[in-house]
Amino acid sequence: MKMDASVPFVAATLPLNKGCLNYDIFIDDLIDASSKLEVYREKIRDSKLDSSWFMPTLQQKEALASSMMEGTQATLDGVLINQVTPNEKDKNLIEVANYFEATEMGYRYLSRNQFTLDFIKEIHKTLMKGNVRKTIGEIGEFRTKQNYIGKMDEDHAITFTPPIFGEVPQLMENLLDYIVDPKDSLRPLVRAAIIHAQFLTIHPFMDGNGRVGRILIPLYLYCCQQIDLPCFFISEALEKDKFRYYKLLNDIRTDGRWSEWIQFFLKNVTSQCDKYIKMITRINQLYDQDLSRACEVIHSGNIVDIINLLYKYPVVSSSIISKCTDLPSATINRYLNSLVECGILYTDGKPRKRTYFYYDLISIIRD
Repeated sequence: MKMDASVPFVAATLPLNKGCLNYDIFIDDLIDASSKLEVYREKIRDSKLDSSWFMPTLQQKEALASSMMEGTQATLDGVLINQVTPNEKDKNLIEVANYFEATEMGYRYLSRNQFTLDFIKEIHKTLMKGNVRKTIGEIGEFRTKQNYIGKMDEDHAITFTPPIFGEVPQLMENLLDYIVDPKDSLRPLVRAAIIHAQFLTIHPFMDGNGRVGRILIPLYLYCCQQIDLPCFFISEALEKDKFRYYKLLNDIRTDGRWSEWIQFFLKNVTSQCDKYIKMITRINQLYDQDLSRACEVIHSGNIVDIINLLYKYPVVSSSIISKCTDLPSATINRYLNSLVECGILYTDGKPRKRTYFYYDLISIIRD
């Protein structure tokens, strides 16, 4: 019988019953995704540029992609420029900056601790701070009212009603138990797909559930030691197929089609790995090329630090470099001018407080 979308859903607890999964549907995709994730992991390990330099830039792109799925209006260039000159009035940019901060906070926390419900609440609080949305209910707290998911059109027809709010604490405790101590024999990538879907089904917050759910993916894979850093982001792939993404999540609830959802998730893991592998290859090539060019015009070991910083800040200013190094302002400006003259950087041309753009890297990130 067809589920009434206006009636609160009765969510099953985890782990899933064995009969819920048909391995024949997704086993080949699991093999492909696991293999590609390991290649991506090795690619980062072997990179000539330490991953701590380019991970923040990938996080910025993920923050944008995940926020765009919720209707945020921003561009990659705008997000990168906002690192140099923060716009405290543009809520779109604040929302993306919050996502980046939440990802960073999650990484620092999980380097020392394991998942807790308070930690998940803290992610939500960080995401929603600054009044970025007209949120009903407290940020960083599980909902105490009923919420709904509706179509993004004029009639806003209800497509799914999450469980009643009184069931949220128990369902989240069950989800946390599954994250920390799962009682099944599934692979971490399959569990990541299940955790993401279950979190969105519970919909524990009044708003921001999609973004919290997508942040949990790399953080969970990091905790399971599937990746060395939480720098595998899937929102970009999901955003391209977001209506299929929403449909397959709903199919789990209406028809119990977990295997089809897991297959879709794994295919997106493979697709995103392919993209990141090519991106890191191009970044390594650019790094070698431009470090060599920079050393030809600037005969100082300090130029290595400047070039490295460009991968963390593809849009940069002398003040940012000053905060990150011990170099005097006059030296920084001389280096930046030399990088402009040799065509590595481009500038907005302002007489003071110039902004510099590393367009060759930005182009790689945009693709």
